[in-house]
Amino acid sequence: MLNEAKWAVGTGRLFLILSVLCLLSAVPSRAQRFYHVDAVTKTVKDGKMKAAEKKIYYSKGGDLNILWQAGGLSYYSTTTPFGFSKFYFPATNEVITLDPDMMKASDELLYLFADGGIEDLGLTREGFFLKSSKKDDGYIVRRFEPRKTGGMCAWVEIAYNSEYLPVYCAYFDKKGNIITKTYLSNYKSEKGFVFPMRVTEISYFKEKADSTVRLDIYKNLEIDVRSDTHSFHIPSGAVSVDMKDGLKAYLKQRK
Repeated sequence: MLNEAKWAVGTGRLFLILSVLCLLSAVPSRAQRFYHVDAVTKTVKDGKMKAAEKKIYYSKGGDLNILWQAGGLSYYSTTTPFGFSKFYFPATNEVITLDPDMMKASDELLYLFADGGIEDLGLTREGFFLKSSKKDDGYIVRRFEPRKTGGMCAWVEIAYNSEYLPVYCAYFDKKGNIITKTYLSNYKSEKGFVFPMRVTEISYFKEKADSTVRLDIYKNLEIDVRSDTHSFHIPSGAVSVDMKDGLKAYLKQRK
């Protein structure tokens, strides 16, 4: 009887251990989320419009890979978790390495939302702190200020709707003039991930007369649908060129 009891306890412990191991083995697959969305970007400046399409792929903790399509040509950009960005042009097998300050993963809204930046649109990471919060006509408006003073931006305001989703963001200079304002709308939820499918940005930065307007229309939002582009890597045989030569070759292809 005692042996049977020991056997039952041992079997129970073994079952418990196996169950825990199964749960632990399943955690990485759930934690390693895969994000993808397509976008059409239209930019209007000085009465002229430029359009580009991009397919954005991001795996949690991995690289941000984007397939760009403009002027009949396709090229890739890839940004590592450490902030290193490169452009790769398949037609010429050339690669350009960018300065970390020129392009950040957080510049891409999909990365920002997937990496937990929905609450403050990444302002805390950029050195801002929450100064105040108030209610204004059904919206919650939060004011953020930079920890280091002396820069062009004096403060930022973000307005949240009743579902506490950011719908408006504006950067102000020291005189209270708007530098850039952004409207986020048409939010869509996919497998627990919420993302704005329409974003309009109006920039007055260094604009003497007219502003620059950029409209991003997103579509085909996919979550946890893995693609080869999620793990895209620039070929080891790609030729490294400086930015001037690389862009010159790219523009030559467009003609």
